[in-house]
Amino acid sequence: MGRRKCILCGVSSEKSEATFHRFPSDKKKQEEWFTILNIDINDLPLHVFICANHFHKSDLIEGKRTQLKHSAVPSVESSRQTE
Repeated sequence: MGRRKCILCGVSSEKSEATFHRFPSDKKKQEEWFTILNIDINDLPLHVFICANHFHKSDLIEGKRTQLKHSAVPSVESSRQTE
Protein backbone atom coordinates (compact mmCIF):
# COMPACT_ATOMS: atom_id res chain seq x y z
CA MET A 1 0.00 0.00 0.00
CA GLY A 2 1.38 3.44 -0.92
CA ARG A 3 1.62 6.51 1.23
CA ARG A 4 -1.71 8.07 2.10
CA LYS A 5 -2.44 11.57 3.34
CA CYS A 6 -5.58 12.89 5.03
CA ILE A 7 -7.23 15.63 2.95
CA LEU A 8 -8.38 17.38 6.15
CA CYS A 9 -5.46 17.43 8.57
CA GLY A 10 -2.55 16.42 6.37
CA VAL A 11 -1.58 13.44 8.54
CA SER A 12 0.48 10.94 6.56
CA SER A 13 0.31 7.16 6.79
CA GLU A 14 4.09 7.25 7.23
CA LYS A 15 3.79 9.23 10.48
CA SER A 16 0.52 7.99 11.95
CA GLU A 17 -1.04 4.74 13.05
CA ALA A 18 -4.48 6.08 12.12
CA THR A 19 -6.37 4.20 9.46
CA PHE A 20 -7.17 5.96 6.19
CA HIS A 21 -10.47 5.71 4.35
CA ARG A 22 -11.67 6.61 0.87
CA PHE A 23 -14.61 8.86 0.25
CA PRO A 24 -17.83 6.95 -0.50
CA SER A 25 -18.51 5.93 -4.09
CA ASP A 26 -22.24 6.61 -3.66
CA LYS A 27 -22.86 10.10 -5.12
CA LYS A 28 -25.49 11.07 -2.53
CA LYS A 29 -23.21 10.03 0.34
CA GLN A 30 -20.29 11.89 -1.30
CA GLU A 31 -22.33 15.09 -1.46
CA GLU A 32 -23.24 14.71 2.22
CA TRP A 33 -19.55 14.37 3.16
CA PHE A 34 -18.51 17.31 0.94
CA THR A 35 -21.17 19.50 2.56
CA ILE A 36 -20.18 18.50 6.11
CA LEU A 37 -16.50 19.03 5.37
CA ASN A 38 -17.01 22.21 3.31
CA ILE A 39 -15.02 20.76 0.40
CA ASP A 40 -15.47 21.61 -3.28
CA ILE A 41 -15.37 18.40 -5.33
CA ASN A 42 -13.49 20.26 -8.08
CA ASP A 43 -10.56 20.89 -5.69
CA LEU A 44 -9.96 17.21 -4.99
CA PRO A 45 -7.25 15.00 -6.46
CA LEU A 46 -8.23 11.63 -7.93
CA HIS A 47 -7.40 9.54 -4.84
CA VAL A 48 -8.61 11.20 -1.66
CA PHE A 49 -8.40 9.84 1.88
CA ILE A 50 -9.64 10.91 5.27
CA CYS A 51 -8.08 9.53 8.45
CA ALA A 52 -10.01 7.81 11.22
CA ASN A 53 -9.28 10.77 13.53
CA HIS A 54 -12.25 12.54 11.90
CA PHE A 55 -14.79 9.86 12.86
CA HIS A 56 -16.31 8.79 16.15
CA LYS A 57 -15.04 5.43 17.44
CA SER A 58 -18.61 4.15 17.08
CA ASP A 59 -18.32 4.73 13.30
CA LEU A 60 -15.46 2.23 12.99
CA ILE A 61 -15.63 -1.55 12.63
CA GLU A 62 -12.48 -2.92 14.25
CA GLY A 63 -11.02 -6.13 12.89
CA LYS A 64 -8.12 -7.33 10.82
CA ARG A 65 -8.78 -4.21 8.71
CA THR A 66 -10.54 -1.27 10.31
CA GLN A 67 -13.52 -0.25 8.20
CA LEU A 68 -16.11 2.48 8.34
CA LYS A 69 -19.74 1.64 8.96
CA HIS A 70 -21.93 2.44 5.95
CA SER A 71 -23.71 5.10 8.04
CA ALA A 72 -20.46 6.82 9.10
CA VAL A 73 -20.04 10.53 8.44
CA PRO A 74 -16.96 12.55 9.35
CA SER A 75 -17.02 15.02 12.22
CA VAL A 76 -14.55 17.85 11.70
CA GLU A 77 -12.51 18.94 14.69
CA SER A 78 -9.47 20.24 12.83
CA SER A 79 -9.35 22.60 9.91
CA ARG A 80 -8.31 21.58 6.44
CA GLN A 81 -4.61 22.14 5.87
CA THR A 82 -3.47 24.21 2.95
CA GLU A 83 -0.24 23.46 1.15
